[in-house]
Amino acid sequence: MFDNVKRITIQVRGMIRCDVIERIHLPAATELTIQTYEYAREPASLHDDPTLLPSAIHKVSPQLVKVTFTDLNIGNSEIRDIIQSFRSSEDLKHLKILRFIRCGTDESLYSSCIDSNGEHKIQVEIELDKPEG
Repeated sequence: MFDNVKRITIQVRGMIRCDVIERIHLPAATELTIQTYEYAREPASLHDDPTLLPSAIHKVSPQLVKVTFTDLNIGNSEIRDIIQSFRSSEDLKHLKILRFIRCGTDESLYSSCIDSNGEHKIQVEIELDKPEG
């Protein structure tokens, strides 16, 4: 029924849980956005270890080319961990773009963000600001 879905948006209230993400299977999807629910009173945050995200996201679709996190209360240290775990993941071979939009970051994050990891090039895009919500 959903075999041709290319873009997925997951809206989260409260906390992002990897076990919930793992239950979504749309193998043809190439773009995934995880964002705070638009009517939430506060930005969503991570419940699990950020290094578990690549494995959970791989179960959604191994064909993902772009993953975006929007208006989440993540912060610099967790984003560094997420970037590093995506770089070291062997599962998401097609991933080219990893975006963080208004995820509670500041200028000090840029020094830790490198655009590539050997042969598996991942472009990291960061829009600094506090999450809306």
